[in-house]
Amino acid sequence: MSTVDNNLLVGGSPMKSALRKHHLFSSLPEHDLEQLVQLCRLVKLDNEAPLFHQGADAQQFYLVLSGTIKLFRVSPDGLTKVIEVIRQGEAFAEALMFLQQKAYPLNAEAMGKAEVIAIPSQRYKEMILATPECALGVMGNMAMKLHRRINEIEILTLQNTRHRLANYLFGLLPDPAATTGAIELPMAKQLIASQLAMQPETFSRLIKEMKQQGLISVKGGHIDVHDVQGLREFGH
Repeated sequence: MSTVDNNLLVGGSPMKSALRKHHLFSSLPEHDLEQLVQLCRLVKLDNEAPLFHQGADAQQFYLVLSGTIKLFRVSPDGLTKVIEVIRQGEAFAEALMFLQQKAYPLNAEAMGKAEVIAIPSQRYKEMILATPECALGVMGNMAMKLHRRINEIEILTLQNTRHRLANYLFGLLPDPAATTGAIELPMAKQLIASQLAMQPETFSRLIKEMKQQGLISVKGGHIDVHDVQGLREFGH
């Protein structure tokens, strides 16, 4: 279930503060930001509630105020392929405002309860075209995402499944320099397997291998890493 609140936070400090902190909006003049906030909507989402569907008209982009959003596609045989997980403070779908055919290429839904700010793309585009510093912020944001995609492609094409899973878990550690650590998986294990381009059975088998080698112990979505260096070397 999703709800839209056109009054809560609009013009108030929490929404304005969230926008101002993000580099897509940090260079906007104060009066432009005030106008934009008045046009934004707060969307509240329950667990697994859809935000938008693939192919829908993309008139808005989004900033996650709280919670987590999953971007995904569904294959013809009904399998979910997770493309990206968007967390608090991150924006998504902003690049679509520069395309001729503005349709969402993915589905988006909440992972747990979430709140997102829906931002009108056309009005924001008009504002940044008049503010070079803000336009540079948009270009920088897109460049970072492109770099991230290139890294993901490299990981999926050049690394084996053992290496991909070890690198993924290593990236979740709060302190990669420590010898041990604890991890909270950000989503269900089958969705992580999908994001890493492996079958759930492969994911489970590799987790079992890590446990047998004494690298980790697992309880639900919580993983204790007993040997960070060994985890890094898993699959090399």
